[in-house]
Amino acid sequence: MDKFSQRYGHTPLEHAFQREGVDATLRTCLWNFLKRVVWDRDPGESRIERLFLRFWHDFFKADMDQLPPFRGPQNRSGYHYLKGFFFRTEWYKVYDFIEFLAQDKDTFIDQTARAAINQILQAENAAYRLVGDKITEITDKNEIKAIEVALSHPEDAVREHLRTALTRLSDRKEPDYRNSIKESISAVEAVCRLLSGNKSATLGDALKLIKDLHPAMSKGFSALYGYTSDQSGIRHSLLDEATVTYEDAKFMLITCAAFVSFLAAKGAQLNPTSANIRS
Repeated sequence: MDKFSQRYGHTPLEHAFQREGVDATLRTCLWNFLKRVVWDRDPGESRIERLFLRFWHDFFKADMDQLPPFRGPQNRSGYHYLKGFFFRTEWYKVYDFIEFLAQDKDTFIDQTARAAINQILQAENAAYRLVGDKITEITDKNEIKAIEVALSHPEDAVREHLRTALTRLSDRKEPDYRNSIKESISAVEAVCRLLSGNKSATLGDALKLIKDLHPAMSKGFSALYGYTSDQSGIRHSLLDEATVTYEDAKFMLITCAAFVSFLAAKGAQLNPTSANIRS
């Protein structure tokens, strides 16, 4: 579950999404996986020694005269050196380390290993994935900023829907993508009701009542609402669990947060009775 400090905005979302950091849990999970599939894969074989030599020469740029044996004495082995680096280095060098390993000619990181690394990154809400042999950002600073701005909305109902959507998306033990999507679209529905002056309107009806909203934008969010409302969608069908992914829920949260902020900024222009919801 998310922490109090995250729910109420005292901890930056940068940490919730692990965009500019790699916490101890994520490092440990990644290292444990690498230990199983790489470091302990063929103990005593020359292949792992050659890999360590490439790390020493090409990654660390270290003096070859100081190269320790990979499985040497405790605290003086190559394995101990790699582990110490991995757990103490800056967060971005952890990703450099994984990229280097993914690009190694002996292909210790195959397609199966790559998928497993990405599962770890997703489970720990890292903002990056291993795509091919490159670490790629999937949650950028602007996306995080859009959520943060929307979470400062003055209306309690809107903030609560967005907080709940974020909580259910970022829960590392039991993420609930389906209900995260429901909460994201409900935040848009809540702010549109306020703007339209009709507290019982559906999102589709409320969008039609908002003055000066560009037809294309209204149509776009009506379609998005339809995506969450059709037979195979989120709101009316809870049967097809496998089709609701982290990417689906994250897209909906970021998109809905941005639209909430847009409507709040335009509030007084859209409906004179809604000036009090401007952020």
